[in-house]
Amino acid sequence: MKLCQDEFKRLMTEEIERMVREDTANRFEKLNHTLMYQTPLVGFVSGTDPLFSHLKQVIGNFHSTPVEAITQYSKLKGVTPPPAEHVGVISYILPISQATRDENAGMKDHPSRRWAYTRLFGQDFNNRLQSHLVEFLEQRGFIAVAPEQDKRLFKQLQDEKVGWASTWSQRHVAYAAGLGTFGLSDGLITSKGKAHRIGSVVVNFPLESPARPTDIHQYCVFYQTGGCMICAQRCPAGAITDRGHDKNLCKEFVYSQLSYIQQSYGIKIYACGLCQTKVACEKQIPNNQDK
Repeated sequence: MKLCQDEFKRLMTEEIERMVREDTANRFEKLNHTLMYQTPLVGFVSGTDPLFSHLKQVIGNFHSTPVEAITQYSKLKGVTPPPAEHVGVISYILPISQATRDENAGMKDHPSRRWAYTRLFGQDFNNRLQSHLVEFLEQRGFIAVAPEQDKRLFKQLQDEKVGWASTWSQRHVAYAAGLGTFGLSDGLITSKGKAHRIGSVVVNFPLESPARPTDIHQYCVFYQTGGCMICAQRCPAGAITDRGHDKNLCKEFVYSQLSYIQQSYGIKIYACGLCQTKVACEKQIPNNQDK
């Protein structure tokens, strides 16, 4: 299937938007069947963008580049890996519904019901969407892989340098695709805020890299002015300070919510999201006057 850049981007953006809008998996089946995620943001980036090699230094050598991911996948599939210059990445942001954000904004020590449901069933939809996009592309003659969905490629680990990490960071891929920059809590602040989930797919299509902020914290008020820090005030675990985000404290608190969520909401999942709601960057890029 021969497409130019603009045609490919339009095809993929429309399909992601369609799935978010129409797929019943993106609805609260246990509540009122409203959407869990709003209209997505979609970005594209070259698989050979120098940032991906840089991430091996920032995160660790264990972090895969898009070329490494699709090469390994191709070999496992028994097909010839594409040339590096023909590799691109599709990244998307799934903004959490405003009703869910509002409900979670009213919480102080635990996640709300809708937030917990989104963490469980919303991630199920995110997984489904990534797998669908791989199938959608392969039906059109492409080689495609969603690294997070292929357990032969995706691993989570405890690294001595950066703490909890994985072989494919959705947040860093989204930054590379020009979709946002990082905040004090490590969340990705996008034009639709930082209350979201992220997904991505690597494909053998030569995509161009976008213009993106060179300052990885450009949209965070704290890093620009020293102000705000509302996410730190919202964190019940004290895992966010002016020194940044303590992944271990955060993980410990988030996992401590398992019993509360199971007893209160009847599902087995860990969640929190308090630092993503009732903050200046919840649903937009804040200006430097936002407190």
